[in-house]
Amino acid sequence: MRILIAVSRYPWPARRGDQMRALQVAGLLAEEHDVTLLTPVPPAGESPPAGLPFAHHTYRPSRTAAVAGLARSFASGLPLQAGLFRQPELAAQLAELAPQADLAVLQLVRLAPHADDLGDTPFVVDLIDSLALNFERRARYDTVWKRPALALEARRLLVAERRLVERSAGAFLVSERDRAWLAERCSDEVAAKLSVVPLQVELPEAEPTAPDEPPRLAFTGNLGYFVNADAVTHWLATAWPAVRAAHPELRLTVAGARPTPKVRRAVAAAPGAELVDTPPDLAPHLRGAIAALAPMRAGSGVPVKVLEAWAAGVPVIATPWAAAGAAGRAGMDLLVAETAEEWVGAVGRLLADEALRKRLVAAGRGKVEAGHSREAVDAAMSLGSRNQKA
Repeated sequence: MRILIAVSRYPWPARRGDQMRALQVAGLLAEEHDVTLLTPVPPAGESPPAGLPFAHHTYRPSRTAAVAGLARSFASGLPLQAGLFRQPELAAQLAELAPQADLAVLQLVRLAPHADDLGDTPFVVDLIDSLALNFERRARYDTVWKRPALALEARRLLVAERRLVERSAGAFLVSERDRAWLAERCSDEVAAKLSVVPLQVELPEAEPTAPDEPPRLAFTGNLGYFVNADAVTHWLATAWPAVRAAHPELRLTVAGARPTPKVRRAVAAAPGAELVDTPPDLAPHLRGAIAALAPMRAGSGVPVKVLEAWAAGVPVIATPWAAAGAAGRAGMDLLVAETAEEWVGAVGRLLADEALRKRLVAAGRGKVEAGHSREAVDAAMSLGSRNQKA
């Protein structure tokens, strides 16, 4: 089968979830099919790796087109996210390449306007996560003056996701939480097209390391992304003072790219906390932590930081929202905390109970091995295909 995959972001190096997903899906499908990956042109100084198992075509995004697309979306009622990524060169490439393909894959609802450019070629959509859910959650916690606009965009995104899935042969998401949320807001016919295809995560060969002394907590991720910036600043304000008062020996590492000014100020004002700005590799700052923190209140899809901690052999403490995104079972795969008192208790349990730490490490790594291996992704994608044909 000849498969055309179109994405809105250049995928190398794969630092974000959508970039990781694009390469994983393209590589997996290329094992059995003739795959073409269509991406934006590389940024200055970047180039795709040699020896790709699939064909690679590019298009050149235009800032003028993005601005015009935003204006059209605002006037027409379409989500701004879709207008921002409506690109003439992408439309031309799809119109040329799609007739040569048996199936097309559009990544994210951002490419919804380009479904028309596929002509008669059937397509599936890899939503990855529900952007409608993402914006709906953000509208609860972002700056007050932004909330009405975010809520409006969430409503428009929901309409766009429903319409895109309705037109498609099927749709994939990485999280059961997102699939269920979107399915509840769709007709039964549209909901039946939704299936979960997990994000693939590699398990490192090295055994998990012993906890550092003195004990340390870790928060890792893109610190310029609202979901992470909101999570760490809110947690530092509401939970860290109580946790540190109960356990004054504790340290905290906050590591990631593009920390916002608010994140910088929050970490600087927190006793015992350090900020590691844009490290080349997050893994060394995660390894050795007594726990990895996932205190997110917003966001959609699967929280990659939870999967990375499980793979690294680090116990996880997460909010109920983050735990649901990772399908983590409270007390079995991770600990769950929401209030400051619950965070104090969860950290205290890990500090005092080595057997609990080992159980959580084993369960977390088992969760990744069983649910996020290449074989698991392959099986889920095949099942999704069978469901769509049915």
